[in-house]
Amino acid sequence: MKKFNYFAPKTVEEAVKILAGADKDTQIIAGGTDFIVQVNKKMISPEKVVDIKHIKELAYVREENEFIKIGALTNFSYLESSEILNKKAKALAIACGEVGSIQIRNLGTIGGNIVNASAAGDSIAALMALDASVVLKSEKEERTMKLEEFYRGSGDCQIRKDEILTEIFFKAPSENSATSFKKLGKRKALAIVVISIGALIEKDKDNICTKAQISLGAISRYPVRVREVEEALMGKELNRENIEACIEKISEITNVSVDNSPFKHLALYKGEAMKGIAEELFDDILADLN
Repeated sequence: MKKFNYFAPKTVEEAVKILAGADKDTQIIAGGTDFIVQVNKKMISPEKVVDIKHIKELAYVREENEFIKIGALTNFSYLESSEILNKKAKALAIACGEVGSIQIRNLGTIGGNIVNASAAGDSIAALMALDASVVLKSEKEERTMKLEEFYRGSGDCQIRKDEILTEIFFKAPSENSATSFKKLGKRKALAIVVISIGALIEKDKDNICTKAQISLGAISRYPVRVREVEEALMGKELNRENIEACIEKISEITNVSVDNSPFKHLALYKGEAMKGIAEELFDDILADLN
């Protein structure tokens, strides 16, 4: 392994100072689960490594002013058991419980999962369904953007080399809404996700859909919101007929998206499989709404 300079800041301010002027040879790590694999496979060969795992101020889940805020260094085990998430944003708690093995959930952070920009990132599809935003900080500025706008392709996101991801936040779902997440993987827990779906559905007293946020994972170069499906469900009664029409549309979009992606050889399989887990997802959501 090539030698590199190693830094372990203990505060955000210290980290962004170290990162000022950083270039392509600088690598940030937190849990380090992806970093070790990438170095061993010679995918990366950094000259400077900035290990931010000791920044305790970035590990939290809290609800403030109708928003749920999550520190980027919060690990998956903590998120899976979070009372706030299980009560108000179950989709994310479920997704975090699906990440890797127990050891990976204890080490891996939600910020690392987001920045890794994998098409199969478990937490990303759930966060997109919650309409989440990310906060990026450098020594010079702090900027916020929707997670949906953060990605440019698999493994490629809009974080600069002099920035760290500090926080993820989203509006706390209302009492008239429910969320869920489902995935189909090759092997339980240790599987890299094959397909996934996350959703937030809100209804009024007449059982009419007043909000629909649905995202699909591992059908394209990165998880995507399916706004065509969301718009078709809005204003409709949440009955079996309308839900089945929604699921059929999700399957169709999956086939088209996969056909134009690196997963082209799996197009027919993924469309049918997505239909199955979408049915499970809506069963969960409707049960929680009733």
